Amino acid sequence: MFKAAIRVNKITSIAQLRGATLHAERADETSQARLREGAEPGAALAWSKAPQSDRDYLAAHKAHKAELGAGERKGAPLCMQALCVISPEWVKAAGDLHDPDNPRNRALFDQAKAWAESWAGKGSVFGARLDLDEAGGAVVDLMIAPVRDSRGKPMISTQKALVELKAMTGERNEYSALQTSWADWSRQRLDAQIERGTRRVITDRQHLTSETYGLVKDKAREEVLRDQARTPDVVRALQSASELPPEAIDDLRDLLLLQREIQAHRRAPAAYEAPRAWELHPSLVDGTKTDPWPIINDVRKDAEKVVTTAQRFGMGMDDDRKGYEAGRAFFPALTDRMHLTAVIAKCADFCARAEAFVKNALAQLRGDERVPYPSHVQLWPQNAEAAVIRNEQNLGLRAPKVAKTVQRESKPEIEVEREAPVQSKHRSRDLDF
Repeated sequence: MFKAAIRVNKITSIAQLRGATLHAERADETSQARLREGAEPGAALAWSKAPQSDRDYLAAHKAHKAELGAGERKGAPLCMQALCVISPEWVKAAGDLHDPDNPRNRALFDQAKAWAESWAGKGSVFGARLDLDEAGGAVVDLMIAPVRDSRGKPMISTQKALVELKAMTGERNEYSALQTSWADWSRQRLDAQIERGTRRVITDRQHLTSETYGLVKDKAREEVLRDQARTPDVVRALQSASELPPEAIDDLRDLLLLQREIQAHRRAPAAYEAPRAWELHPSLVDGTKTDPWPIINDVRKDAEKVVTTAQRFGMGMDDDRKGYEAGRAFFPALTDRMHLTAVIAKCADFCARAEAFVKNALAQLRGDERVPYPSHVQLWPQNAEAAVIRNEQNLGLRAPKVAKTVQRESKPEIEVEREAPVQSKHRSRDLDF
């Protein structure tokens, strides 16, 4: 398997465009220091809209605006720079990595430009370059300035194009959408063995110096190679799974879903939030719908899936009251079961909150009586908020409260509520949370 990855930054000033030009022309110290021994400086597959030079991105940007009759918004990015990466081994399989006549270098160069224009718009790319004078390779540098209509006028808008791409891919953020889209395009048009790189935060630098450009380019290559090195283990696991009966594959898929949430909670338990399709925001309810359930089900479907999947394996948000014994066969580590029980409770609590929020919002629009909340004892799953509190106390995330006690002295009885101290960090470390 080969990997595909994307690195992106937005260019916000003429100075940055000029710096990108100097780097492309090998006129800066950083690019000269990165030259491969024996390579001809500037060797590359290159193209731009500039009338005089295929590397003058400032001139190419001006020509681009003139061609499309586009303007710029004050303070908005002028364009974005995208590094389209493929595993170098894919290019090497057809010849030398640095050979301009290698058909895979040419295919990569052409398809990267075609991919960008498939979502940013026809003619949106005003510069493209695949450097062949550095040690690495298989990276196409694109300069993209999408143009969108704004109040009847064509304007450069990187954000609108990215939002549209996010909607097309169904990803949670624009840069994940870029990554997924490029991988899908490469797999369909370059090689069926190409797959998406590991999900991670993608570089979004507002000020990309030539030094930073080199570091980002190297990091992109390294991550692709690192992902590729991991591939054999993944492939072997998938091959083993393919031999399982369908019901076992379903169980494996569900266990992986729960394991993903366990790991997310272990990494940052205090910051963990239940997975959700939408945030609880007044815009969810616009008054055109009278039935709350389609909205409720859509908002909480991801969190509800965690709750119902755990129930399939006999686990629930109240397992802390049973000594965390449920699910031992599937999650042998006690800490995993403790974190999963907390996850189930938080997902259940979000389900109840979503129901209350939507019903309250509709009731308010109609002028009806509000649903009792946050007590929401009658909402499913019942008593989820109390389960969240208990499980967070068990994990040492909040101080447990001691029940009210009665001090019996010679004076009249007085009820006193005491709060226990936060558990020692040593205890959490001993349990390997």
